[in-house]
Formats: sequence, structure tokens, C-alpha cells
Amino acid sequence: MPPPLIPSDVEIPRLPWVPIYADRLWDSNFWSVATDAEFRAAFCLWLKSWNQTPPGSLPTDDRQLCRLAELSGNLAKWHKVKRIALHHWVECDDGRLYHPVIADLVISAEKKLNANKRRTMAATASRWKRSGEGVRNGLRDGDDLKRRVIPPLYPPRKGEGDEVFSTNGSEGKRSGGPAPSPLNPKIIGHALPCACPNCTRWVEQERAS
Repeated sequence: MPPPLIPSDVEIPRLPWVPIYADRLWDSNFWSVATDAEFRAAFCLWLKSWNQTPPGSLPTDDRQLCRLAELSGNLAKWHKVKRIALHHWVECDDGRLYHPVIADLVISAEKKLNANKRRTMAATASRWKRSGEGVRNGLRDGDDLKRRVIPPLYPPRKGEGDEVFSTNGSEGKRSGGPAPSPLNPKIIGHALPCACPNCTRWVEQERAS
């Protein structure tokens, strides 16, 4: 017996689709000789083989094949369609059946899925790297807001004169014009000006105090 046509370590997720090459099917000898019942059984086996282990293989037991062919466990019907339904399937030395065309499609699908997975992981790692640089530079969690002059969300209270927040977060002095009121700690990370309930409530409280 030949070795398995699909390596035992091949794994693919349960796919909601499988590739079917219509022109290749219409030109095949199978299509020209199969009856409706034989084609239906064969088509079910093609599709369900993708969810077997390894993917793209089938068991050799007639009862399992009958079930996979959606024949409601009717072994008599299975034996009538078995020869054509298993056209081109070969038994390998691991005790399972493999179809050369399906084996090629499974291996190709695994390569494409792995390539997509690697691209996704690389893109994710790149985003995390950029985010990590931002954290190290203090550019996340609102730290960047502390280094900017924050425009006031409301008129300054009476008596607040020269104190201002500098671009590095420390207090300083300036001449002329009122200074902004202390920044609501809850708006860190909010868009400015912010009209969310928390910020609006805080502004009203500051005005009333």
C-alpha cells in the first residue's frame, strides 16, 4: 500500500466551504458514468472528508462510509453506489482512504491558511511594538494630555489669576488673562471639548463652587 497522501500533522480548521473545480469535474470520467445516487454519495464523501482526521481522508469501514454518504445507514444502498462513489479513492498504509485531487486541495488550503496566519501575527506584533513604544514614551493612558496646554471647558472662576498648567504638567505663572481651572481627572483620554455626562456634571459642580 502507498503511504498517506496527506501528512498526519496537517491540520486545518473546520471550513464553511471547500473548493470545487467545476470544469475539471464536468470533464472527468466520473461525471460521465455516475448516476444521480452515485454522484450524491460521492459528493457527500468529498465534502465530509475535509472534517476527518487527517483532513481529506475517509475511513474504510462500510458502515461509517454509509453514514458519511448520507444514506441513512442503508448498507444495501451503499453497496449499490460504493464502486463509483469511491472512484479514485485509494487505501493507504495507515488504513484510511485518500483521493489524489482532494489531497492536493487540502495541502494547498493548509499552506494558504498558514500564510494568512503568519501575516496576521506579524501585523499584530507590529501594532503591539508601536504601542509599546508609545507606552515607554508616555504617550498612552492620557499621559500625552499632561504635556499639552488643555483649553478650559468653562469660564475660569473668579480669583484665579496667573496660575496655569505648563506643557510639562507643572504649574507656572503668566501675565495677563485668566488661567484655566483645574482639569477634571475623569476626562483624561476624552475628546476635547467633551460633553459626556461625567464631564458636564463636573463642569456644573465647578461653576457652582
